[in-house]
Amino acid sequence: MRVTLVSPFDPHGAPEGAHVGGVERVYAELSHRLSARGHEVTLVSTTDGSQPDPRPGVRVVQDRRRLTVLRTPVARLARHVTGDADIVQVPATYPFTTPPVLRRARRLGVPSVLDFHFEPVPGSAFGRVAADWYQRFGPRSYALADAVLVRSLAYARSAASLAHVPDSRWRVVPNGVDHLRFRPDGPRRPGDYLLFVGRLVPYKGLEVLLEALRLLVAPPRLVVAGDGPERQRWQRLAQALRVDVEWLGRVPEEDLAPLYRGARAAVLPSVSRQEAFGITLLESMACGTPVVASDLPGVAEIARLGGVTAPPGDAMALARTLRRLLHGSPERGPALATRIHGTFSWDAVVDRVLAVYKEVVGGPAFDSPEEVRAVAYPGHHALL
Repeated sequence: MRVTLVSPFDPHGAPEGAHVGGVERVYAELSHRLSARGHEVTLVSTTDGSQPDPRPGVRVVQDRRRLTVLRTPVARLARHVTGDADIVQVPATYPFTTPPVLRRARRLGVPSVLDFHFEPVPGSAFGRVAADWYQRFGPRSYALADAVLVRSLAYARSAASLAHVPDSRWRVVPNGVDHLRFRPDGPRRPGDYLLFVGRLVPYKGLEVLLEALRLLVAPPRLVVAGDGPERQRWQRLAQALRVDVEWLGRVPEEDLAPLYRGARAAVLPSVSRQEAFGITLLESMACGTPVVASDLPGVAEIARLGGVTAPPGDAMALARTLRRLLHGSPERGPALATRIHGTFSWDAVVDRVLAVYKEVVGGPAFDSPEEVRAVAYPGHHALL
């Protein structure tokens, strides 16, 4: 199958590091793993002008972006979608990428898959105006997609952007985890600590976690793996609250597993719907380490597989939740990891993506969102 993946930012390029998040990580894995299965993969992305790194088995096409507005690249990626593709996949919510790609695919007669990761929740006044403008016009193009990949039905049902797409076209495909890298056996960082992994951006809610730790008696150290524009502000807050925090900065992917294995728990205190899944939760549980996360659509479904949740933005409630976890006996170790590996390994996720591709390319009618069967949660609860 000839597959074109359109990623707004280069998933592999070091110069794009500030922009590499969950969307880019998914496209890096898909491009590599689809190619390894013998499919012809073209990866289209923006670049700052540097030469792309070679990707074995993947044809890389890049378009120089003119600028970046609210983490949205301005470039002409749609022109690189060609009529000889069997299918094209593009993420939602990128105004200069998503609608043009879906329109071009429709003009060329190429089946398309819309990859819905999150609903943007900007913090600035300008961002809110821009998001409101996009919500009025951009999602109308989503109806052009032959199928929509969603990470969670709960999240999708609460997303205004998907109102233009019949839910019969929705297919639940979760994000994945590398079960060979993230596993319970192997080296672990010593010490007694809680772990936060992620970009230091407002919606991650790290200030809520800092406030919660201040409310605990003799809390463990917090280790923060990640960097971003909020780092200095949150460092000042941690000092003012007298919370013990170790700031590691950006940590290479290969160094994350020992951090997860050694932690008492990984915490994801996100405060808005921009956090729609939480790949770090999967990585932690795949290493056998329990998690604490905000009770947000999508995120909560993942967190409760091996951890607990607290209301988003409520430091006192988070403190109570952390206290129960730290003084209790949460499940951890190989049993937890095995459950995550069985459901969320990248091999299982790619199987589901290919099932959607074949359904779309084969052209059968979409009767319900359950034609591609649900991934079973432990205890036989399904994603659909």
